Amino acid sequence: MEPEVAVAEEETAETYVKAGTNWKDADGNKGRIEAGVSFNPGEDLTTAVELYGEEVVYQRYLRGVTKDLGNAIRSGLNKHVQAAQGEDGEGEVDEAVISSTVSEELKDWRPDVSRRPVRKDAGADILSNFALLSPEKQAEIISELQAKAAAL
Repeated sequence: MEPEVAVAEEETAETYVKAGTNWKDADGNKGRIEAGVSFNPGEDLTTAVELYGEEVVYQRYLRGVTKDLGNAIRSGLNKHVQAAQGEDGEGEVDEAVISSTVSEELKDWRPDVSRRPVRKDAGADILSNFALLSPEKQAEIISELQAKAAAL
């Protein structure tokens, strides 16, 4: 009895991935080295599951969305900390307020919706950041704006 021979179907979903890294030699000279590999991620979800199995595809998905949500959380925290500190970096950071604000902003996060900020008008942006400042910093800014308005 002859062994069965499986013939692979033509793979059309080849993807080339290239990455690199910088390095320094013993003399401190900088270099960059790159490598690339072609692989078949599958043309769609069904093909990916056929190629790699449901568990692998799900675990990769889970890893990706967890990373995306973590990035959204970090981005939100950074945005609110910078707003609270102000341009001079001297403002008070209320960790509990910022943490709960970011949690509230992301409570309905979904991987299929972009969280990239839509350009809003400058006034709305200023007011949303102003609300995060301490009352002392708010009063300071109001005084500064009143002085500038009086000088006009």
